[in-house]
Amino acid sequence: MAPDSATSAEEVTSRELVARVSALGPKLLESRLRAAKDRKVPEDMIADLVDAKVFRACQPSRYGGYELPFGTHTDVAIEIARYCGSTGWVAGIIGSHSWWIAKCRPEVQDEIYRDNHDALIGGAFNSTKSKAERAKGGYIISGEWVFASGIDHCPWAAVAAVVPTPEGKPDFTMFLLPRADYTIRDVWHAPGLRGTGSNTIVAQDLFVPEHRAARFADLGTRHSVGQDHNPGWTYRLPMSGVVHYSVAGPVIGMARGALDGFIGHVTGRETLLEKKKLQGLTNIQLRAAEASAEVFAAKSVYEADLAMMREAAQADRDLTKEEHWRIRRNCGYIGTLTKQATRRLAEALGGTGLREDHRVHMAAADAMAASAHMAVSWDMGGIPYGKLLLGLDPMAQG
Repeated sequence: MAPDSATSAEEVTSRELVARVSALGPKLLESRLRAAKDRKVPEDMIADLVDAKVFRACQPSRYGGYELPFGTHTDVAIEIARYCGSTGWVAGIIGSHSWWIAKCRPEVQDEIYRDNHDALIGGAFNSTKSKAERAKGGYIISGEWVFASGIDHCPWAAVAAVVPTPEGKPDFTMFLLPRADYTIRDVWHAPGLRGTGSNTIVAQDLFVPEHRAARFADLGTRHSVGQDHNPGWTYRLPMSGVVHYSVAGPVIGMARGALDGFIGHVTGRETLLEKKKLQGLTNIQLRAAEASAEVFAAKSVYEADLAMMREAAQADRDLTKEEHWRIRRNCGYIGTLTKQATRRLAEALGGTGLREDHRVHMAAADAMAASAHMAVSWDMGGIPYGKLLLGLDPMAQG
């Protein structure tokens, strides 16, 4: 498949893609209210992001993508989340899917991108009702997969199920489904990340051909079948672990947006009774400084991990056990830092900022909701690393 000629002729950098998003900032700020009301990202906002080609950040170049270094998609999502947390969350997830699809079979890559290099892939791997079994030429799957963020905008979806094996060892497998093969159940009503449209994917007794399946054990290595066609170093990372930044990254943007909103709120405003400038109050100054330090720390942790992952990919080496669990720990700690930052800013606003559509309060609600995701949960990331430090198996129960 030849790459999109108009795209391949462009010399695009990570910084330029982030600048394209920044230019959309005012519209993103406006659309966050529509997203919250409609419980999904507005169609016109998705169209603007598609036109800006930001979803192509880490997409294979043979399908019109920019094939930029891993993490460019999360840099983009952080900037989007600065203006709209829900849109940034969706962009981080879908952008990561444009990256890991390069590790899947070339036949399914061709199916997805053959007629549309802007095709978006949604998905959800969390299910208590999924099942799969082998059939001639593929699999039969059924299930309900929850929290499929942005799924309404995607012509393809990825789901997962355990495939029984003769040895009895569970084989956790991902399946790629075209939109005609599943239904979407509208269930998303949440206090935070309200605009993500994280609805439920439903399929019943569906045949999935072999080439649309991928074992997570294979995707969890630095080399997989799809990389024969996409040999670029950006794909020499395991899917497991590193993709946690698809959601941990955007939370940094939410916290930065809360700080922007807080500064904008207090600047030039006076207290109601004493008529003192809010900017001159020590507690306001401290809250702004503390939150800015937490955002800076979260971004620094993120950038250090990206540098480590890119070094490993370029050197074509496996991540060490410590590096893998450090990524998990750091994603959880980013969740902690950003929750602290957004909460302290929301509390410092006082009654004058007590509106559900206030930029700071929306960001605080979004960051709190984001931390419910296992990838951003401190308990889920911190405990395994603590076990590792103490010489225990991070995967051991108890």
